Amino acid sequence: MPEISSVLLVMLLILINLFNTKHASASVIEVQPLIDSQSRNIVRYCVDPDWLPYEAIVDGRHTGVSSDYLALLTKYTGLTFMLVPTTSWRQSLELLKQGRCELTPILNQTPKRDQYLYFSEVFFKSPNVLVSLKSQPFLQGFENIGDRLLAIPKDYRLVEYIQQYYPNINTILTNSERQGLEKVANGEADVFVGSMFSVNAYIQQQGLTSLKIAGWGGPEDELRMGVIHAKQDLLPQINAGLAKITQADHIAIYKKWHNITVIEDIDYSLVIPVLTALGTFILFLLYRTISIGKYNVHLEANNKQLQQLQLQLEQKNSDLDFLAQHDPLTKLYNRQYFNQTFLDTRQAPTEQNHHNNIGLIIIDIDFFKAINDKHGHAIGDKILVQVAQVLQTSVRERDVVARWGGEEFVIVCQHVQLINAQELCQRITDELTHFHFYNDIKVTCSYGIALLGEGEPIEACFERADAALFKAKQSGRNQYCSA
Repeated sequence: MPEISSVLLVMLLILINLFNTKHASASVIEVQPLIDSQSRNIVRYCVDPDWLPYEAIVDGRHTGVSSDYLALLTKYTGLTFMLVPTTSWRQSLELLKQGRCELTPILNQTPKRDQYLYFSEVFFKSPNVLVSLKSQPFLQGFENIGDRLLAIPKDYRLVEYIQQYYPNINTILTNSERQGLEKVANGEADVFVGSMFSVNAYIQQQGLTSLKIAGWGGPEDELRMGVIHAKQDLLPQINAGLAKITQADHIAIYKKWHNITVIEDIDYSLVIPVLTALGTFILFLLYRTISIGKYNVHLEANNKQLQQLQLQLEQKNSDLDFLAQHDPLTKLYNRQYFNQTFLDTRQAPTEQNHHNNIGLIIIDIDFFKAINDKHGHAIGDKILVQVAQVLQTSVRERDVVARWGGEEFVIVCQHVQLINAQELCQRITDELTHFHFYNDIKVTCSYGIALLGEGEPIEACFERADAALFKAKQSGRNQYCSA
C-alpha cells in the first residue's frame, strides 16, 4: 500500500506540473500578439522645437497647430504618436534621415526632402512675408531686395527657393525665425523672410515694434505631413484621417492660434437616434402608428433646430467675412484687404483710375512705443482705437482707411489734388489736438503723402508715400511731407 501511495503521489505531481506548464505557454501566446499590435500603432515623430504658432516644444511637451492636428489624427486613425524631443529643426531632420523619427507633422515638400520623406495631402496654407525696420522702404518682393542682407532660417524650404530663383541675393542663415527677426531689429541684417503667422507671433511676444512687414516673401507655404520611406504604408491611413477633419475642426484650430472667430458646425448627432428609432418602428409593426407620431414630433423639433443653427451659421459666416477684411482691434480695414484691393493687381492703373486722382497717405503715431512703455499695452490699444475713430470721422465717405500694422495707418483718397490731401492731414492733426485721449495722453502723428502718377503702379506710389513719411519723422514729427 505505501508503494502504491507513493506511485499515485508521483503521478499526481507530474500531472500538476504538466497542467501548469500548459497554462504558462498559453499565456505567452495570447499576450505576444497584443503587444505587437499595439507597437505597430505607435508612430515616433519629431517637430521644429521653436516655430510657434505652428509647433514647438515647451517644458518637454509638443504644442502648436501641428499638435492639434495630431490629436485629431489620433481620433480618426487610431494611431498613437510618440514625441521624440529635439533641440533644433536641423536635429529633427537628421533623426528623420536616420529613421529614428518616422514622421514630422507640418512642413513643406521640397526635392531634397523627397529623398527621404513621402508627403501627405496639403492640410494648411500660409503666406510668407518680408520684414524690415520701419525706416526701410516698402519692398514688395524678392526682386527689390537689391544689395540688402536677407536673413533666412537654415533648413527651411525658402533657402532652396532663393538659391534657385534669386541666387544673387546676399543671405545669412539663422538658427530660427526668432533669431532672424532679432538680427533685423539689431541691424545685423536688413530683411528677414518667414511665415506671416509665426512672424506676427514673435513680433508681439518679443515687443519688436521697430519692425514692419515690407512685402511678400515668395510662394505661400503648403504644409503637409511627412513620413520616412520605410513607413510609406502610413500615408493612406494619414490621408484618410486628414480627409475626415471637418471645416469646423480647421477653423477651431485657426481660432485657437490666430484669434479668429470659429464657425460652429451643425450637430448632426440627432440623426443617429432618429434613424435608429425609424428602423425600430419598421421592425415593430404593432407599434407603427405610435412610432410614426413620435417620429414626426422629433422631426419637427429637429427641423426647427436646424433652421436656428442655419441662421447662426449664416451670421457667423458674415462675422468671419468681416474679420477677414477688418482689424479686430480698431475695426478698420486690415492689411489683407488693402493688399487685395490696391496692391495685388500687379499692373499699372487704368486711364479711368488715373482721372480719379488717387492719393495715398501713410500715417504713423509719434512715439507710440513710449506710450506703451509708460502706460502699458492695454492703454496703448485704447489709444489706437481712439486714433482710428479720429481718422474715420475726418475722412470722406468714399475714402478708405486701413490699419497697416502696429501704429501705422493708410488712407486711400479718390478725386483729390495735393492740396486736398494736405488739408486732410491738417484736419486730422487739429482733431488729434482737441481730442480727449485716455489718461490725458497727448497724441500726434506724422504723415507721408503721394499722388498716383499717370501710368505709375500703385506699389511705386506706396513706396513714395512711405519715403515721405520717413522724411516727415526725420524732420521732427507731427507734420506731413509730400512725395
